[in-house]
Amino acid sequence: MPNKTRTITEVLSAHKAIDDGDMLLWRALPQRDRFSIGPYVFVDHYKHQSMRGIGDKPHPHAGIEVISYLFEGGVAHRDSKGLKGELNALDAQYINAGRGMIHAEQPTSGRHGLQLWTSLPADKKLMEPSYQEYHSDKIPEFNKDQATVRVIAGHLEGHNGPIQTQTTNLLAHVRLPANQSVTLDVDEKSAEELGIYVVIGQLALADGRKLGSESIAVLSTGNSVTLTASDADVELVLLGGDTIKDNIIFDGPFVMDTEERIVQAYEDYHSGKMGQLV
Repeated sequence: MPNKTRTITEVLSAHKAIDDGDMLLWRALPQRDRFSIGPYVFVDHYKHQSMRGIGDKPHPHAGIEVISYLFEGGVAHRDSKGLKGELNALDAQYINAGRGMIHAEQPTSGRHGLQLWTSLPADKKLMEPSYQEYHSDKIPEFNKDQATVRVIAGHLEGHNGPIQTQTTNLLAHVRLPANQSVTLDVDEKSAEELGIYVVIGQLALADGRKLGSESIAVLSTGNSVTLTASDADVELVLLGGDTIKDNIIFDGPFVMDTEERIVQAYEDYHSGKMGQLV
């Protein structure tokens, strides 16, 4: 198969949802003009120094998969299924919220990380919820040229991420030294849509612009992607997968395909069918 390099087709401005001297939180998805990249419908990038949480009070989710990934710091998880766990730097967490569950995340230190949601396919929206965590030593890491790449979910360069999602998914953490480039082979079947979100530093783009945390980039189709760091070290995630074919209806912590399912999720939450967590 001839090589077809993916190029940036769109750069979307992220929303600075919180910036109060302690916490900085960029929300890159959803956007007014674009709800998703592959199955991803929500991308929050946060950093704080205090023990302050974002989702530290019990709250519900339904209709989504939640992936959390930490670059620095730690957080403790508990949920209405009775499951508990703790994440530290370079660990990942996976929640299939399915028909609905309640959870809470209490920071154990300052943190720098990502929380991402995918929209479950319509026929899997009402699955039984589940939880899994993946510590750093379970996430495959490889080097190519000057880059270090960790595959969290999906398939990249012969490496398979440990998170088994219900959606066709690619999520990879790439670290690249200043002024260096890397070309990564990307299977078109595992990433029909693909985006780039930078968490540290800036990427140098072909048209002279730079891509940092204030934006998320959407790529064309193809079987490779070339990344070039600007004049400082850069860290980023590649994220994507199959295009969502179902309706996307956002309502707070729930993402469903019909209004009836949104109403049912709220009824299940308030009636205690999602369990209890205090």
